[in-house]
Amino acid sequence: MAKVLVGVTGGIAAYKAPGVIRRLREAGHEVRVVATGAAFRFIPEETLAIAASGHVHTDETWWEHSGRVEHVTLARWADLALVAPATADAMARVAVGLGDDLLSATVLAGATNVLWAPAMNPEMWSNPATRRNVQTLKSWGHHFVGPSEGLMASTEEQPGVGRLADEAEILSAVEEALAGG
Repeated sequence: MAKVLVGVTGGIAAYKAPGVIRRLREAGHEVRVVATGAAFRFIPEETLAIAASGHVHTDETWWEHSGRVEHVTLARWADLALVAPATADAMARVAVGLGDDLLSATVLAGATNVLWAPAMNPEMWSNPATRRNVQTLKSWGHHFVGPSEGLMASTEEQPGVGRLADEAEILSAVEEALAGG
């Protein structure tokens, strides 16, 4: 059983995070969740906590009662950090070394196996800044799954590349990353 830290960011695809968490738990993985403040604009903290069967780590819980620094503790705990959905903002923060929220600080604090599942507007995904940040993260050995092509959750009427990969595809990418692929 692997330990998977699921990072949920503030994109509309955050509503899909409980399904991803459920699939990971069904596959036998131990799951902890860290969510950005922006994630709670799209999904209630309680929903994530129920899916994970445990509390959600947030910027407000950054310092543990034990006195340990939570971002370091989480980075050392995780066999894999999965960021799903991964917004352009979340990837940019890590790519430029900003650790001003619990999720980015955890990745920067030494999460050694990171899988990003991007979800954003197609224009944001194809933006040169986003492409540069993805290449930076890949050069560090980070893995990616998606984004997929299809209709977006927003008011976009034309399909494009930017949809969160489906649960089965994410689970397959998790297993591959855990196997060292």
